[in-house]
Amino acid sequence: MKKHKFLALGLAAMMSMSVFAGCGQGASTSGSTGTVSSGSAAQTSEEPTEIIWMVRNDEPKNYDAVMEAVNERLLEEINMTLDLHFIASGDYDTKMQMAMAGGDDWDLCFTASWANNYVNAAGKGALLELTPEMLNEYAPNMMSTIPEKLWDGIKVNGSIYALMNYQVMYDQAGVQFLKSAVEEQNIDVTQITDWDSLNAVIGQLAEAYPDKYATRGGGVMKPEQSFQEYSIPMVMSLPFLMYDEETQKIDNTKFFDLIEPDLQSFKLWKDNNWVPADAATMKDESTLLSQGMILSRYQRVKPGVESALLNNYGNEWVVIETSGKMINTDAVQSTLTGVNINSKHPEKAIQLYDYIFGNEEISNMLFYGLEGQDYELVNGRVKKLENCWNAPAWQLGNQFNAYLTETDEEGVWEATMQGNEEAALDPLFGFVPDRTPIETELATCEAVWQEYKDILYYGLKDYTEVIPEMMSKLEDAGLEKVTTELQNQIDAFLAAKA
Repeated sequence: MKKHKFLALGLAAMMSMSVFAGCGQGASTSGSTGTVSSGSAAQTSEEPTEIIWMVRNDEPKNYDAVMEAVNERLLEEINMTLDLHFIASGDYDTKMQMAMAGGDDWDLCFTASWANNYVNAAGKGALLELTPEMLNEYAPNMMSTIPEKLWDGIKVNGSIYALMNYQVMYDQAGVQFLKSAVEEQNIDVTQITDWDSLNAVIGQLAEAYPDKYATRGGGVMKPEQSFQEYSIPMVMSLPFLMYDEETQKIDNTKFFDLIEPDLQSFKLWKDNNWVPADAATMKDESTLLSQGMILSRYQRVKPGVESALLNNYGNEWVVIETSGKMINTDAVQSTLTGVNINSKHPEKAIQLYDYIFGNEEISNMLFYGLEGQDYELVNGRVKKLENCWNAPAWQLGNQFNAYLTETDEEGVWEATMQGNEEAALDPLFGFVPDRTPIETELATCEAVWQEYKDILYYGLKDYTEVIPEMMSKLEDAGLEKVTTELQNQIDAFLAAKA
């Protein structure tokens, strides 16, 4: 790994504040430096501290130049340097498991519900418990920015084991339509309010453009969200473990009753050839979207989404909402930064993370690279240059620090933070199931769901025949034992919150 060593000067103590004080007040993006100390690096003769931060991404171009500039700033301002260690996405889980088990020298790492599993890492003792006192003292920028209500979503057995990377936290379902197609056909997509009206529009597009695909297919539609007020709550995103908020019980079949209009629609699309023949196994959807060959698909709604689609695909799209905003546990655990239990300087690692979190200029160096080398500012907006640095801002602290790009809508970050504040919480928000007593049965049930998921969601067979067959296999796999154990855990979770 490339590293840069610099001569050092000092770091004063972090400003202390009460835990969660000022939460939800918005990111401190107007200043050029984050809140760290009352002194400067020039006031001490301490040796500089190097922090190693593991990130799930290919190493960006121009690594040496960008990191040298970042470390010059960090060294001068907080007497630290950063070794940002990139690991390719396909290798990340395996290499991090080895690094955790082998006692490797690192301080911070990306962890999530879906990569380098956060709950598992915390449960195995690989991540440092972050007490309220530690977060108060060493992470004031983060604590004054992230809404208090989100922290329960990353607690494992009542404790916090990661710093939160701040980005859009809520899910809201929607559908995107190729703007040129709906305008040519005089279709007002804002009048779509249910599956029947959506199917009428898709049918009209299919008739008008027989050489194109009217829609992508049901497998991407997220039935738990589409045309629901809020996402239907499920344990571990498994529909046969739907949580019924009224009864406070797990229901094994109710989910499929609730989404019957979805399943009918998916079968209709497939039977009428409105979707690609390989919809369930498609490898390169992006090319078809860029070519305008797919006219509609599911789209997660968030501020600036239409500009982002234009930037991604080079054509214009119009997006409608089909659900309310909701935050679930997986969403909050989708992008976190853990601290190594064996870090030689955990407090300083938290300080460095938090300094970057609150520092607009250094954040943007990590997000976009160097002005003139990797991007230009045109009317105050980022225009990326060829062969530029490209790193995942959503893994690197506070995405709301990011300068707007040429295609971003004005006010997009403020609107997104407002959405985070306003979104409802899933009724099981913060519940983290313990799989240990039912690992074998649960894994078998998950395998059964994977066998049938595409069949149902892409309309490959009649759902009225598929669901009973699937439920029979789930029962044979131990669904009753899984449900009983998880219900006991939910009862305990709810009782502790009461």
